Amino acid sequence: MHTSAMLARLARASSSAVLALWLAACASTPPSADGKPDELTREDPQPALRPMAIDGTAWQTSNHIEGAGPAAQWQHQLFVKRRPTLYQAMEYEGRPAIKALAEGSNSTLSLALNPQPGELAQRFRFSWFVPALNTGFDLSKKGTDDAVARLVLSFSGDRFNGKWAARDHLVSELSSLIAGKPLPYASIMYVWDSRYPAGSVIPNPYTDRIRQIVVESGPQRLNQWVDFERDVEADFRMAFGEEPGAMVGLSLMTDSNNSGASVTAWYGPIDLTLSTPSH
Repeated sequence: MHTSAMLARLARASSSAVLALWLAACASTPPSADGKPDELTREDPQPALRPMAIDGTAWQTSNHIEGAGPAAQWQHQLFVKRRPTLYQAMEYEGRPAIKALAEGSNSTLSLALNPQPGELAQRFRFSWFVPALNTGFDLSKKGTDDAVARLVLSFSGDRFNGKWAARDHLVSELSSLIAGKPLPYASIMYVWDSRYPAGSVIPNPYTDRIRQIVVESGPQRLNQWVDFERDVEADFRMAFGEEPGAMVGLSLMTDSNNSGASVTAWYGPIDLTLSTPSH
């Protein structure tokens, strides 16, 4: 198949997870010229990054994210002809939170990171409050990979070290055409799933450079705050079988554009610790 035809096919089939990679690729894009928050409608021709009105909120000030410079700003990534998920800072069930409401929609709240040379992501703490799961999705299948709650960690690396398949390069080329930047070298998604057991590592159906790690499964802990702590280096090795590079992006993502369902999740404050390599 010719490259142009393959790109067209990938563009038609691109999933929410691939869109999340486009997000990470352009997470450091400057905000809109007027500096005002905005929303994207289905008629808007281009994706966009919009500043979010969360600076100075209890959620933002409760975060501890090493690698984010003092001028780092959370951005709302909006996608071409996609209704955006709504993100709002608030207090919920006793802690600062971001409420994410997706109604057949898909967008992401992202933060670009700029760690010092040699610094790697190590400890990652976060929490979710999920009232209900979307049981109609399947993370392993094209067109059904919605998630009520997920966090996306993106990493730098050498795209020409033999780890990337030809299809990954084509998807990256598509990202460059659409978002203006290539895909990150690799991304991990932490997800709450209704189908696969906790501990499962699920390759994205479109590219091997996204691995989805199920950190919570099933309805047993719905309607309560659930706290997580992850060793990012160990998770990257488990997911990809190689050493991680620098973590360059962090995103919150609640989406239901494939299923059309109405889903809600709350994200508690985030704690990310960096360290020098352990070996």
